[in-house]
Amino acid sequence: MKPVQITALLLTITALPGCTTGQLSYVTPGGEHKTACHTEYSGQPSVDNYAVEYILSYCATEATKQGHTVSEQHLLDINRTLPAAPAGKSWSHELARQLHQAGQLSDKEYGYLIAAMDLGHIERKTE
Repeated sequence: MKPVQITALLLTITALPGCTTGQLSYVTPGGEHKTACHTEYSGQPSVDNYAVEYILSYCATEATKQGHTVSEQHLLDINRTLPAAPAGKSWSHELARQLHQAGQLSDKEYGYLIAAMDLGHIERKTE
């Protein structure tokens, strides 16, 4: 990395305290380098990291289905399995938050649930 790039990166990081961001880099079949799936979560970094991971893993899978080559191949190996909602309940941000605070969901499970709800991957009840 060039010194200018390092300085820009450090300025970006310090300008976004408490904010977890990510984007997917990929190469098209024609050799064009692109980025997509710019995502950002803020509030609880230990959980936000997993929400970003879930979204980028999903985007990486979708990009490869379209014939693109993703730069971060490890995203394709992530198991995005979600925990089942408690019997008789549907996931909501509030229910997930309550279970996380009670220690019944790990940071990873909570982050994945938040991202999955935000992407519309699981039906959620209205809060």
